[in-house]
Amino acid sequence: MGNTYNIYRIKNDKYVDLLNKIESVGLVKQKTQNYDNYEMTFFFSEEIKGNEIWWFETYKDFLNSPDELPKNIFYFGLLICKNEDNPKEIYAVSLGKSHFYLSKFIELDFGISLAIRMANEQSILLKKSRYFTGTKRHEVSSYENFNKDSYDSGESVEHLKLKASNIEVWGDKNIVFADSIQLDISKEPCELSKILNDISDSMSGDEIIRLPKLELISDEILINDLNSKILTAIINNQANVGVEEISISGINIIFRFNEYNYELVFKQGRKEVEKLDIGNSLDIVKISNFLKENQINNLDDVKVRFKREESSRLTKDLKELLDFYTEYEGYNYFLKNGKWFKFNQTFMDYLKKSLIGIEIVPSDVLIEKEYLDWKSQKEKDIANDTGTDKLKYREYYFNKKMSEVHGYELLDRQLEIIRSLDPDGKKYKIEVADLLKDNEIISVKIPSTTQDLIYNIEQSKSSLELIKQNIISLNCELKAVALWIVYEKTISSIIGINSIQFLLALDSWKKRVEFFGLKPRIYISRYIK
Repeated sequence: MGNTYNIYRIKNDKYVDLLNKIESVGLVKQKTQNYDNYEMTFFFSEEIKGNEIWWFETYKDFLNSPDELPKNIFYFGLLICKNEDNPKEIYAVSLGKSHFYLSKFIELDFGISLAIRMANEQSILLKKSRYFTGTKRHEVSSYENFNKDSYDSGESVEHLKLKASNIEVWGDKNIVFADSIQLDISKEPCELSKILNDISDSMSGDEIIRLPKLELISDEILINDLNSKILTAIINNQANVGVEEISISGINIIFRFNEYNYELVFKQGRKEVEKLDIGNSLDIVKISNFLKENQINNLDDVKVRFKREESSRLTKDLKELLDFYTEYEGYNYFLKNGKWFKFNQTFMDYLKKSLIGIEIVPSDVLIEKEYLDWKSQKEKDIANDTGTDKLKYREYYFNKKMSEVHGYELLDRQLEIIRSLDPDGKKYKIEVADLLKDNEIISVKIPSTTQDLIYNIEQSKSSLELIKQNIISLNCELKAVALWIVYEKTISSIIGINSIQFLLALDSWKKRVEFFGLKPRIYISRYIK
């Protein structure tokens, strides 16, 4: 008969904290057994008060004993296994809901790190990924036949269900890898020591799968800097902060939706300073207001309580529920389950492979002296009231020159009026593109910062969406969408622009253009000062 084991790897320096935590949630120490080189101690929820049944009051008139208040009782347990040959090596087998209490004490990349060393990639049945480009944020995919190395650019894999490459050691059943691993094997708990030793041996082996994924950050100074960034972003209601709708807890994929009621709690030490019931939606605006109203300057002081019928009241750090990534000092970082991560090299390789596929067209240079001469003459024409317009900025000069020299239709400053989605809202204007030729619209940018480039990319995407929704009309059949970058540095490839955030935005733009069956293209001009 097979047994299912959900195995976590515990951080050695968090072991004492884990023992304190499980005691606080009602797990009572039971017997300790020694098997081979492992000491195994079991913890069990002896006294469970149970949870009220939310629908009982509504339907109690239908019950035979309406005066007896029933409760749902769910027992849970934890088996902690310490390697006596290597005391720093500690594993935990989770039973029931005990996995909810483990996130602060485990190696979060344990399951995926093991998978890339011992799994058979072509046997993947289920894959849950997070996306940093394109229109998807999360995707859970199932497969009949998985093609090796067939990952998307911008994809970070967080959950896998597949077989081991060595079936003599691991058997031929599927194994689930995420924060933990889940094995279904014909072994009793007394035989777990062999499994744990096999895990240890595999973790010291070479990687056999090139998997795009996130890697944990451990630098405390960097973590503090990133914590400050996300606190500022939430308070300022920045768009790149959100609440995680799909997350991983152990081997479980959790969809949040509206199944919980939430309460924000501001704590300093053990003291509750303030709390706020926010209903069944973790709204980032409500969270932002709560931080501002209570002048909170440390995100670690904010907790979220949530409750539903089949589980007791749980409390998590707000950081564990947030979805946020940011560029900092040339690197991109992501907050997942309250911990900071960065992209691994494989992630970057897939991203670069996608971007290299964009056609690059070297184009005319922009010479600053020629622009200044033109601007000086233009100012004289404006002063003498002989000019046709009063536009004298660099991009207009460059666009006009390309129009005159190469026959582009000049769209710069030709704004389309768009009606607001709100019936009572005001209309707004949008610039469709800067140039048009041969069924191709082009958005031009002479950037001062990479943020200028990202803005240009987003503007191009917005225009494309409006064209495809027939909100904006063109006098031609669109076949290509292009960006024209006028850059001070010499770049031979688009990935020469050293900004992860820019590259992610560019890949997202590329995917959207190709989604509509159009060709993405990039023109690059040198800006000579």
